[in-house]
Amino acid sequence: MTTRGTTRAPRTGLHRRLVARRDGPLTAERASARLSAYVYGNVLTLAAVAAASQHAIETGTAALLVVGTTVTTFLAHVFAEFVATSSIPEASAHHTESQRRSTARTEFRDAVPIASSGSLPAVILALGWLGVLPAWWAQLAAGVVIVVRIAMIRTVIERVRGNAPSFRVLVGGLATAAMAAAIVLLKVVVGH
Repeated sequence: MTTRGTTRAPRTGLHRRLVARRDGPLTAERASARLSAYVYGNVLTLAAVAAASQHAIETGTAALLVVGTTVTTFLAHVFAEFVATSSIPEASAHHTESQRRSTARTEFRDAVPIASSGSLPAVILALGWLGVLPAWWAQLAAGVVIVVRIAMIRTVIERVRGNAPSFRVLVGGLATAAMAAAIVLLKVVVGH
């Protein structure tokens, strides 16, 4: 199959599941809310991972800090959305009770990327606490996971909009990941 003179690999079922949402593209408003949560969660998680000391990793405090940061950020985000929605009754006065519950579930679902941002880094830091990984490697690996998630922002944007990411988007993401990983590596090396 060719598009504008380029050869495109055939689309497999796995490829479709990775690049397309099962329920189709999100509305622009929901895509924006979900992307905001994705970026916010990853940035705060990266800050928690980068600030961790060797001692905090070895005692398990770093993993707990990442979990705490993730959970409290998720709860604060959902709480803020509910307060904002209920504080401006004109915005939802025309909604039925069923529509309000549906909106609440949607707000909750759109905040899930915040929760997902800290899960794997917390597990990796816990491996440092358990001695499975040296503390330095645990911090580096947790940072790399988040850097890769940040580098995938353009791919996430394409996915929530219902578009397959282009090769250019993927290459740009890899370049971003390489630069961000170098920054995290430098921080970890200099900080320890």
